[in-house]
Amino acid sequence: MNELLKNKIDELSKAQKYECWYLVKQDTSFISLCYQVEFLIQFQEDDKGMNLETFMRKAVRSLKQRKPNIAVSETHRALRVAAFFGLIKMNSDKYNDAIVTPTFYEIYKRCDGQFENTQLYLDIIQRQIEKMYISSSIDEENEGVRKKYRLYPIMLLYKILLELGRSYGEYSITTNEYRYLVATTKNYNDFLTTLLLIKLLRDEPSVNSIFETFREKFDSRLIQALKQLPTLSIDSNKILIPANKVEEVSKKVYIFEKNPEIYNTENYVNFLGSKKSIFNFDESKKDVDHNSEVKEESIDYDKVERFEGGTNTLLYGVPGAGKSYTIEHEYIKKGNPYERLVFHPDYTYSDFVGQILPVVKEDKQGNKNVSYEFIAGPFTTILKEAYTNPKVEHFLIIDEINRGNAPAIFGEIFQLLDRKIKIDINNDDGFPVGTSEYEISNADIARFVYGNEHHKIRIPSNLSIIGTMNTSDQNVFPLDTAFQRRWDMRLIENVFKKDDEELATTTILDTSVTWQKFCETINNIILDKNVHMTSSEDKRLGTHFIHISDLKPEQTDERHKRLFPEKVIKYLWDDAFKFNREEIFDISNFNSLEKVIRKFIDAEGDEKFNIFLSNVKNLLLENQSSTTEQVN
Repeated sequence: MNELLKNKIDELSKAQKYECWYLVKQDTSFISLCYQVEFLIQFQEDDKGMNLETFMRKAVRSLKQRKPNIAVSETHRALRVAAFFGLIKMNSDKYNDAIVTPTFYEIYKRCDGQFENTQLYLDIIQRQIEKMYISSSIDEENEGVRKKYRLYPIMLLYKILLELGRSYGEYSITTNEYRYLVATTKNYNDFLTTLLLIKLLRDEPSVNSIFETFREKFDSRLIQALKQLPTLSIDSNKILIPANKVEEVSKKVYIFEKNPEIYNTENYVNFLGSKKSIFNFDESKKDVDHNSEVKEESIDYDKVERFEGGTNTLLYGVPGAGKSYTIEHEYIKKGNPYERLVFHPDYTYSDFVGQILPVVKEDKQGNKNVSYEFIAGPFTTILKEAYTNPKVEHFLIIDEINRGNAPAIFGEIFQLLDRKIKIDINNDDGFPVGTSEYEISNADIARFVYGNEHHKIRIPSNLSIIGTMNTSDQNVFPLDTAFQRRWDMRLIENVFKKDDEELATTTILDTSVTWQKFCETINNIILDKNVHMTSSEDKRLGTHFIHISDLKPEQTDERHKRLFPEKVIKYLWDDAFKFNREEIFDISNFNSLEKVIRKFIDAEGDEKFNIFLSNVKNLLLENQSSTTEQVN
């Protein structure tokens, strides 16, 4: 046997149990860990007279009744792993005192608390596992069996796999090589020794049987966590870097090796729970406490794999046609990050993009100083989130886009709305389909988003913009042709859909007339009577103009009876039929809105519709099956 291999065997035989890359004997699945942290939050808010162990067990069992296919550990001790991955910060050995970190809330926002949807935050899982440091103050054996361990284990594993790939043509190691040689390496700079031992073991494969006698002592639990990394492929016999991930891993190792100990400081725990990456020094160096110079480098997010297909879509239709409903059910998947805002006449470019404002800060001596900083608006905020989270689709939702001066609010951002629609193989710029076709310069935005004021700005392919516009408001701030042509226009038809059946078939208060019957009858009259007027279609009642609670209020006092007439009847009087009320209302008996509303409230059953002309009332009371459009 080679002398170096023999020395390694002697070293392992004398080593203490778990003197390796070891976490705890608990589940390392982020699904399980995130649900556990959520239950910890609930416990901290109200323990219901239980200890944490009992509380956690009951919470997990309740979850399994609702979601039987989800596996979550019932033991609260798994929270120790949550601390290893930066989901909580342990200020003592008591879990009750743990602080939930920004990383957990970032995950929660991404998936809306549906932690089983790991595809929505896979990049965060990868970031947090890659940030794990052995052995840090989080580790109960930091000053015990792992006292001499000081390294980022994933980075060493990446390095070993890359070097083996360059030598052997396959970026892989066996599980034995990982368990006994790689996972017992104490420092990153020892990678050459580890590589040599792997080569020697491959030359003498019979030695594997000797290493196997140490199985219980060096059963590293970290390998279960590694299976969640998209950069690795792991089965029972092998760990490898897939061919399509070699370039990504190579870039990460290159950046890391510029300063492999950059976060080996007392600030590590705060950094672990933050939303920062070990590959983005320019954003994170403020957390580093050492004297060496660090060259600021970051992942070039312009070159990474990115979700494709970003679009600009403008949904338009009558008020209440279901534009917001369409966004929620057809565009945004549960957990997709988004910013939502509403344009209005006083909304400005500064509100949308950002502005320089005075900021008061207090120094260590208690002195207050005023400085001026760029405060990002919703556009710039979601732009940065999308740019730095390339595999997740993001949305910017702008409601009532034409109630503000949209071209003025967008300013030079207007230029970014042209999207790349295909790849030009002869003259490709390298950006995926859905990216802004053209770029602009803006030092404030570039500094905030890219950390470089000279970086050209584009909307990335994983950021879509969705606007809504009520056609009845289209003359508030008309959208010119140049602006509209940069959007995919979609008319939201004013018809009842399958999902609307309950709303459509609900009767109005104590009458026999359903909302669908009323809505379609009145809309047909609007179209018939207002044909000589422009935009008569825009005066129609939207199918979602009201809610079921307006039709059937839980209480029957006058205040609740007023909900329907004050919304619908008032709209017909003041807007839809403002200039020809005699076409629908019985103005000979009810010549003011006050009288119309009072009659509707006081009348019983179908007598409420006596406010209308007799022919209108007859149309409303016709057999429900005669409606022009049924729920489809």
